[in-house]
Amino acid sequence: PQQRTTKLRQIAVNVGRTGVLTPFAVLEPVVISGATISMATLHNEGDIRRKDIREGDTVIVQRAGEVIPQVVGPVLSLRTGGEHEFAMPEECPSCRTAVSRDPAEAAVYCPNPVCPAQAIRMIEHFASRGAMDIEGLGERMAYSLFQSGLVRDVAEIYDLTAEKLMTLPGIKEKGADNLLRGIEASKGRPLVNVLLALGIRHVGWETARLVADHIGTLEGTLQVTEEALQEIEGIGPVVAASIVA
Repeated sequence: PQQRTTKLRQIAVNVGRTGVLTPFAVLEPVVISGATISMATLHNEGDIRRKDIREGDTVIVQRAGEVIPQVVGPVLSLRTGGEHEFAMPEECPSCRTAVSRDPAEAAVYCPNPVCPAQAIRMIEHFASRGAMDIEGLGERMAYSLFQSGLVRDVAEIYDLTAEKLMTLPGIKEKGADNLLRGIEASKGRPLVNVLLALGIRHVGWETARLVADHIGTLEGTLQVTEEALQEIEGIGPVVAASIVA
């Protein structure tokens, strides 16, 4: 991959839909393979420490697979002494709840079930392609719907009306109608899509498919026990407990 050097301005933290805090690099913009890059992935806290990446470093950046920008490492010879070592925050940057640590997964996460960042990411995930596939409900719309108070959890997507949507800035009648059509179409998605869209921990496409094929209906899934789930080949106690919860 093509590599360039640039200044690492800041190591910021993103909160995902499951509450996991993920650090990322805020860079002085640099052109790599024809694209201007200003942010890049840093994977996790352990990866940052292993590579000894610090805020203020001159860093080597590349596009992994020519798509995802990532920080390869620092240019040690260009250090000035003004760089700062990174530490994960003790509070969630979105809701200020004290973070928890999961040693088994080497993860730092926000335990607050009503954390705004998690809620917005969950709405975005629910509507994404492969889940409920709601056309027009992407990252910006998810943020706008949550901030306006129209959608605080995914169930409220189905309470939206043209009148409510047109209270949002920049939304006209045509845009509202298009989104409502997308929401209506999502009601016909199969059970496997619904299970995936709910963002259940440890449940990816293959597990969702196993459960949907075995149980067959949403009503059956809501009433299923851990014991019944563990009778499905490929589902163990951890996944079964996560689905029931």
